[in-house]
Amino acid sequence: MPSPQKTFAPGMRVLCRDAEWMVTQVKAADGNNAEFAVSCTGADDLVRGHEAVFLTQLDEIVPVDPRETALEPDQSPGFEKAKLFLEAQLRQMPFTDMTPSLEGMGAFKPMGYQVEAVEKALRQMRPRLLLADAVGLGKTIEIGMILTELIARGRGNRILVLTKKSMLSQFQSELWNRFAIPLVRLDSAGIAKLRLKIPASKNPFEVFQRVIMSIDTLKDVGRYRPFLEKTRWDMVIIDEAHNVAGASSAERVLSYRLAKLMSRSTDSMLLATATPHNGNRETFARLISLLDPSAIPDPKLREYDARDIAPFFMMRFKEDVRQEAGDNFSERVVIPLASTTTDATAAEESVYADLAKLRALVQEHGTKDRLIEYGLYKRFLSSPEAFTSTITKVRDRVAEEDAASPLLPLLGHLAASSAKLGIAESSRYQLLKRHLQELGWDGSAQSPRLLLFTESTVTQKALAEALARDFKLKYSGKFEEQAEQVLATIHGGFPDVSLSATIESFGTGTSRMRMLLATDVASEGVNLHHECHHIIHYDLPWSIITLIQRNGRIDRFGQRREPQLRYLLVKTQAGLLQGDTELFDRLIKKVEEINRSTRTGESILRLYDAEAEEEYLARKGLIAGDAEVLQRTEAARWNEEAQGLEALLLEAQKMAHALQAELAAAPPPATPAAASSSRLRLYADRDFLAKGYDYLRTTPQGQQLRYQPLEVTPEQVVLTAPQDLARRLGARDARGDVILGANAIPEEAWPEHGQFRLTHKPGRVQQAIQAAFQTSGFWSAELLHSENHPVMRWLVERMVMQIPRGSAPIISSPHLAAGEKCFCFIGQVSSRAGIPLIADAHAISFLPGGKYRHRPLREALEEARFLNLTNTGRASTFNANAMRGFVTAAVESSLAHMKMLRDQRQRDILPQLEAEEQRLRSWYEKRKALQLELFHGLAGGSVQEQKARREIEEMDRYIRDRNHNWRDAHYIPSSDPVTRLVLVIESTK
Repeated sequence: MPSPQKTFAPGMRVLCRDAEWMVTQVKAADGNNAEFAVSCTGADDLVRGHEAVFLTQLDEIVPVDPRETALEPDQSPGFEKAKLFLEAQLRQMPFTDMTPSLEGMGAFKPMGYQVEAVEKALRQMRPRLLLADAVGLGKTIEIGMILTELIARGRGNRILVLTKKSMLSQFQSELWNRFAIPLVRLDSAGIAKLRLKIPASKNPFEVFQRVIMSIDTLKDVGRYRPFLEKTRWDMVIIDEAHNVAGASSAERVLSYRLAKLMSRSTDSMLLATATPHNGNRETFARLISLLDPSAIPDPKLREYDARDIAPFFMMRFKEDVRQEAGDNFSERVVIPLASTTTDATAAEESVYADLAKLRALVQEHGTKDRLIEYGLYKRFLSSPEAFTSTITKVRDRVAEEDAASPLLPLLGHLAASSAKLGIAESSRYQLLKRHLQELGWDGSAQSPRLLLFTESTVTQKALAEALARDFKLKYSGKFEEQAEQVLATIHGGFPDVSLSATIESFGTGTSRMRMLLATDVASEGVNLHHECHHIIHYDLPWSIITLIQRNGRIDRFGQRREPQLRYLLVKTQAGLLQGDTELFDRLIKKVEEINRSTRTGESILRLYDAEAEEEYLARKGLIAGDAEVLQRTEAARWNEEAQGLEALLLEAQKMAHALQAELAAAPPPATPAAASSSRLRLYADRDFLAKGYDYLRTTPQGQQLRYQPLEVTPEQVVLTAPQDLARRLGARDARGDVILGANAIPEEAWPEHGQFRLTHKPGRVQQAIQAAFQTSGFWSAELLHSENHPVMRWLVERMVMQIPRGSAPIISSPHLAAGEKCFCFIGQVSSRAGIPLIADAHAISFLPGGKYRHRPLREALEEARFLNLTNTGRASTFNANAMRGFVTAAVESSLAHMKMLRDQRQRDILPQLEAEEQRLRSWYEKRKALQLELFHGLAGGSVQEQKARREIEEMDRYIRDRNHNWRDAHYIPSSDPVTRLVLVIESTK
């Protein structure tokens, strides 16, 4: 029989399938918000520790009627049971205001610009933001802050993070270490393990509810699409989001199609990138449209203004926040180019002379072959091996295409002369060795840690072998052995597991690794500053974008040492190539100039693509012999569209910042809803952990499972996970095969011997994170015992279950008025889609003479001096029959109060709802008119006509989805509020 009641709320106790459960989350399960998926945790011995989702249209889910609440006298000393039960109930209340709670949020020092991002997200109702802060400003921290707030509001149970494979471990550990948010990493190894545990037909995203995957893994839409289409997320995060925008023909790009699918199946969405656009209005608009398709009316995504994008966009530069960040940024130093530049050897000059002749031929005859035009020269600048690997192929191809080509003799001579050269004798390699000597680098444990970039995997291989030989180091090129070597390499062809392990090893202080030779797979997103402050650019990429990304790996927020950058250059006297060094010098200086400005690297050449920058610098600078090209680029290469877009983004950011400042300065609405007491706490986190766990140890289950006592010091609590906790959190060696979705701790984060080390001091966690980087890798051995921590959430659930189903504790106080009976409630109003809108803790007191009063729970507890009460046994003598009528009356009064809050909220929010729906109608009408205009000009049955029809159908689907997953989820309340009687206090006077 389907459920007779459709109003549920987290914390409510229900009966289903002959077992008792506690509701943890409620989500709409149909398009009309008439049926729900009710997530529950087992509350009795039969199902304790299990998680389940019940559908109201299939299961009979019977809530405990608060009017039937039985009162259970608390016999514990000092009413400890009632106090801990009430605290647990309070900690299950979702936050429903729009103000972030920074106290105890995580192990970091929040910056004002980061708080601004969180405040903006919370004011959106359904957070959808493009975080476009510059490289190294801490976007991951902003994401963690926003996630923490959504989890506290009951809207962060199901989380999907998509990022590059090189960043999986880093992102996962950052959210765990600083915010205690567990994400299960489904890399290739994780998926393989999961497939051994579940059938192939089982949706992996239902097994784990907080997941991090690489975009490359998940964009295999054909394999995962059936599972993705059945999964609804609370939050989807896409890091390095510019990779999903689709530069052209976006619908053909798998990553864009994936992002679009995710956008439709999530409540909230965050996109993060330091490069939010490529100079093209349409490409940038795609990112905004992923967040909200109704943001931009123009179906071609070409016409929009700052007001359209300001609600969804945040962009700050290092110079914007440098003063606030203080010593979190260290001034970087570029080692003078005079000392990082050397002359070519005589043997190299011979090759350079031929390359100068090749450039002269290119200038004279021209060619569309990039390799001949400048590619061969760039490869020789990298290494003789990189050049040799290409020159023979080019010569053979030219001979096949034109046997009489004037290039053939020269290409043949180049192939012959370069074959005699090797990296070990090259001037650039000898320059590198001199700088290694200056740095005291010899591969020993005392050597500084170095990050060395090269663009060529051929150069990388030759360089690794030469360094290993010269410094007498053992080196293997096998993927799986890199993390254990003094000298390691990474490139884009690495498996995700080996790539993560190598990057983690490089950031670990006690690791043997002393040098990481990386291609540009390590130039984007990866944090490499924890144990490294030296970068050596072995060969120079001809791109401002690439150089800024590379340098950002060590020059970023939290770098405590002075970043030192070395650019290795080789000078030649060979004819047309002589002037190249000056241009390379200017390229490096331009990068440093941008570092001290409020501009993006892309804004200099306005090409917005590293390969395009390389081509421009080669053709307009090197081949044309124009050393001034970088100085004149801003005038000569000004792209009108890019110029307008950059100005638009700056205007949008200023507009958004001004609005945020205005809202922050305005007083909060003076309404009952705004006075919600969802943040009421009786105990600090540390005290609740200590008192709650010690109480559980005395229970029959605690004694049966032999809960070990806590180890408590003034600054730390050590909890050895008992069997039920280990099983609850998905420990590898825990008995049972239950994998618990939102609570599963990453396998890498499981503490040694199951001992969770928790502290109330963020500074200690910061030190523990640094200690992990020194000794063990990414994973901190000590975390905050914040409300988010899965151990604390387990404790809350266990304490709530100490009171029998359908019961509430009753205690006594001599401090209440004579004859007073105080009934304490937690009430909630949810949306039609099950999302909490209002949570309120209040008390209803009955006094002699038929009088009663209502007040916030905090006031009632203070009057009763609740925390200081001692148990005199008075509550054990109460008259159950006499109290039954009071319980019913108190529940009715509580429900009436919650209905009043519901109605008040509706009145307060109506103008916002009407304005948004008017905006939506305007968008729909304008967009549809434009679509129909395009439609009527197309031939029937054409590809373009079919596309136009699909876009109109998609608009209609979006409007339906918007009503269901936006208006009904965040604005329209369910018809009936719910309330729970959580405590009764009777006066002893």
